[in-house]
Amino acid sequence: MTVDATASAPGRRTVTPTSILEERAARRLTPALFLLAILCFFFTFAGVSCNTDQAKATLHSAAGLSGGNVNLAQLDRCLDALKGDNLFSYTGFNLAFGTAPSGLASTPATCTSGASVLPGSSSALPVGSQATLGVQPLELVALIAIMGGALAGLLALLRPWRVPWRASTATVLSIVALVLLLLEQAHAHTAVIDKISSASTGAGVPFSLSAYIDFNSGLAYLIALIVLGVAALYNASSALLGVGRMTEEIRPPPPPPAEPEAGQRTPAAG
Repeated sequence: MTVDATASAPGRRTVTPTSILEERAARRLTPALFLLAILCFFFTFAGVSCNTDQAKATLHSAAGLSGGNVNLAQLDRCLDALKGDNLFSYTGFNLAFGTAPSGLASTPATCTSGASVLPGSSSALPVGSQATLGVQPLELVALIAIMGGALAGLLALLRPWRVPWRASTATVLSIVALVLLLLEQAHAHTAVIDKISSASTGAGVPFSLSAYIDFNSGLAYLIALIVLGVAALYNASSALLGVGRMTEEIRPPPPPPAEPEAGQRTPAAG
């Protein structure tokens, strides 16, 4: 183990590896983590897609009962083209502030070529404004907690706090936001399916669409969870390891050398 001679010199400040790896890095990294979580809210948190396998089975059965007037081959091509595409995409801000989600950018060519593949399909699904969920309180409070963590972290950079307070504040806010996002995603799953089903039923669809809708979490949502988890663990370790003291130790200068006693000769060199 090597010791920095400068750090061990008398009267100099020494910074332990723990303070460098934990508190000093956490103080700078924490605001960036919260800002990254806020950035995730601009992107898709939840998506709604078509359960094409279930739709195929139902429509094939319906075609058999109706005498085979529907072009099943074209129907299959249309559903295959829709597989994996989000019919509606909700960003974090859509959920937090109740704004309308974005819809499918364009209908696949296989669904529009030739005769109508899905009769009455234009009214089967609501448009984006009809799929609006309204303000989701859990999502909104989670966003406020994340913004509070970012603000607190930036203030700590400008005017350092006692680290137990800084680290504890960041830990609590990140955990609160993480838990609320998890709870909201579970609630949004049910809310989205109920909203689309009720809107479609009101548009004249004679059956519920809940079995034909898949709800999926967006990549931005997963990144936000990971970022908040890292922020919580990082700042919790900073608080628990006692880095709140900003462990800069000042070594006192050594005592002056003892003066030789009276009458005692200093041995001559050489």
